[in-house]
Amino acid sequence: METMELRDQPAPLHARVTDSAAPYRGRIFDVLVDDLVLETTGATMRREYMKHDDAVAVVALRPGVTDEEILLIRQYRHPVRAMMWEIPAGLLDVEGEDSCTAAQRELAEETDLVAQTWEPLVQFLTSPGCSDEGIQVFLARGLQPAEQRFAREDEEAEIEAYWFPLGDVVQAVLAGRLRCPTLVAGVLAYSARQAAHGRG
Repeated sequence: METMELRDQPAPLHARVTDSAAPYRGRIFDVLVDDLVLETTGATMRREYMKHDDAVAVVALRPGVTDEEILLIRQYRHPVRAMMWEIPAGLLDVEGEDSCTAAQRELAEETDLVAQTWEPLVQFLTSPGCSDEGIQVFLARGLQPAEQRFAREDEEAEIEAYWFPLGDVVQAVLAGRLRCPTLVAGVLAYSARQAAHGRG
């Protein structure tokens, strides 16, 4: 029996693009339309998808009385017409900026906090069937106030930040009450890591 590697594999030659157009170009993403041929079967198809900036997100933790606490922010998300609880996050849209530096910047800009320690937690593709956006989630500890407060605009001006017991957030995710993908992936990845190390 063939051993399969448990890893996503780049496949740049799996489909040959015969025509490509960009009917929409925006500030954060472009919409592309590709006509392509699958090299394995010769099947032809058309695919529409978003060319999207990558992003970063932050699971920020502090000790609590009986459980670790996680920092969540709440803001309005217009496509789903909802006030959503999320973890701090933002786009990799500063030229030359690495992911960890971007995560530090986003935490400060959205919450007026800085962290003493940073480490990668999990990475994922938000919706690979229709977008190429990738997100790297970082774990941040040792939170303290930033030296300067940031002027937030548009929906970000309404951001509210609260600390919640981590266990309550995990339960809310599993019950479907919290649905932000960065929050879901980050919280469950951290919970699984803790359980694997016998600390769950």
